[in-house]
Amino acid sequence: MSHAELQAVGFSAPKPLEDFEYATSVSTPKPWSQGNSYFALSYKDKLVKAIVESKPITDDVYGSEGKALYSSVKSILVKKYGNPSSEFEHTGMKLYDDADEFYQCLEYSGCGGYMASFSVGGGSIQVSIEGSRRGQGNVKITYESPAFYNAKEAIEAQDAKSDSSAF
Repeated sequence: MSHAELQAVGFSAPKPLEDFEYATSVSTPKPWSQGNSYFALSYKDKLVKAIVESKPITDDVYGSEGKALYSSVKSILVKKYGNPSSEFEHTGMKLYDDADEFYQCLEYSGCGGYMASFSVGGGSIQVSIEGSRRGQGNVKITYESPAFYNAKEAIEAQDAKSDSSAF
C-alpha cells in the first residue's frame, strides 16, 4: 500500500521517522471495534508495518479487562493463523509483584509481559498488553510484513557502510 492509498483511506500525510515514514489515523476501512488509533510505517512509499492500539483501559488494577481483550484477540488470531509461534504471559518477575500492580509491571522492563506472535506469510502479527500506569494500559496489535525485515536489513547495511567510511 502506497502513501496515496493510505491517505485515500483516511491516514495522515506521511511524516519522516528516521529512515522510515509514518502516518496515523483514527479509523480504517475495516476498523477494529476496540481500536482507538492506527499507525502505518512505510519504507520507500510501501507499507511495511501496521499497528492498532485499543481504546485506553482504565480503572483495571488487576488487569482483568486487559487480559480479557488480549485473550479475545489472541483467540481470533489462533482461529485464523493457528497456534502462536511464540508467546510470553507472565507478570511479577521483578519489583511489581502484587496482583493490583499488573499494568505497572508490564511497563517496567523485565517485570513481565503479555505477548503472542504469529507467523504469517514471512511476516508476523503480535498481540500484546501495554502498561502505562496503575490500572491503565491498552492492547496493541502489530503486523510486520516481510518487507519490514528487508527494510531493516537494508538500513543496517547502509549504516554499516556509512560507519566504515567515517573512520
